Parts: sequence; structure tokens; C-alpha cells
Amino acid sequence: MVLKGRSIVPGRYVRRVRACSVILMCLALSVCTYFPTKPTMDIGDGGFLSGEPCGPPCLWGIVPGETTEAEVVEILEQRGIYAACETRVSKFVEGSKGIDCGSRVFISFEQGDDRVQGVYFKPSSSITVQEVIAKYGAPDGVLVYPESVPEHPRISVYLIYSSMLSRLELPTQEWPGYIVEPSTPILSVFYTAQPSDIRDSLFLKRWIGYGEY
Repeated sequence: MVLKGRSIVPGRYVRRVRACSVILMCLALSVCTYFPTKPTMDIGDGGFLSGEPCGPPCLWGIVPGETTEAEVVEILEQRGIYAACETRVSKFVEGSKGIDCGSRVFISFEQGDDRVQGVYFKPSSSITVQEVIAKYGAPDGVLVYPESVPEHPRISVYLIYSSMLSRLELPTQEWPGYIVEPSTPILSVFYTAQPSDIRDSLFLKRWIGYGEY
């Protein structure tokens, strides 16, 4: 019905809309209740600087080349984060697999073996290059990778610590030069059972201190 140019919505139509809104709200609440949120992961520094509960190349007692898959699962369950993890099979290396925990922690296993091959994690607390060097000394080398994106070329850089079988990822920067400063943060840490996994002679440069690479 129209009255003086204004539409009048019947009362029963309004009641139906309100009823549908209530039903949808109840359904949304039931879905949220039925699917609990995954636990958050407070990784801290992963023990990289603190050594708690262990230092490199160890994360929470998980050591490349030593820890088995069953032991990894037990450790993740004890920390209450295994519910946020899933096992993934590699699409590129036959027989290779890993446990992915919300893209914050990734544990890979040796092909045809249940022992850990590599440990990757993103610290949730701040770690800077200056703090790393203060504790472990200068890195053994620097990997400098130019990213092949013609429209917006960038550079990826990793610090290499061979004695700890560790590779530390720094934030990317725009081409052509990469500036390493004391305050440059560490984005991720990677431990491996194979020294060749952290070195790449084609892109490996000598550490020359802070400055441009």
C-alpha cells in the first residue's frame, strides 16, 4: 500500500524478516560453538637466543637428524599446538612430507625415513641482527637472492651460521642493493640436518659487516 508517496511495509512481512534474522544469528552462533578456534602459538624466540628449552639447531627438543616423527607429534601435543598442525605430502619430492603448524612452524622429514630433516619457524618475539651477532658472532656468509619480478624487483637475504646448521631470513628490500643494519629483524629461522641445505655457492657472499650487499 502507498500513502502520500511512501511505501508501507505490511507488519507480517517485518515480522518474517525479524524471525529470519534471529534464525540466522542462532545458526551462526551454533557454527562458532561447534568449530572451536585453533590454539594460538606463542613461539617467542624459539630458543634461538634464550636457549629455552634448547638452542640452535633445536626447537622445543626437535633436532634435525635426530628426532623422529613420533617424537615430534608428542612434543607438539605436549605444547598444546598439535591441533593447529596438519601433515602435508610434498608435490615436488616423492616420499617427502612435513608437519605444517599454521605456517608458523614447519617440520620436514627425510625421504624414506621418519627422522627430522629440517625445522623452520617464525619467531613471535623480536630478534635483530645485532642481537644475533652479539651472541653468536659474525655469520659465516650471506645469501643474496634477486627475485625475478620485473615489475617490482626485490632482494632476499639470509644469514648463514654453518656451525649451528642455521639459515636466518631477513625482510626483502627493493633492488638493486640490500642494506643490512643492526636493527634489521630476523623473520624466520631454518635448521637442517644437511649443511648443503643452507649454503648456495652461486649466491653466497662474504660477510663484510653492516652495509650494502
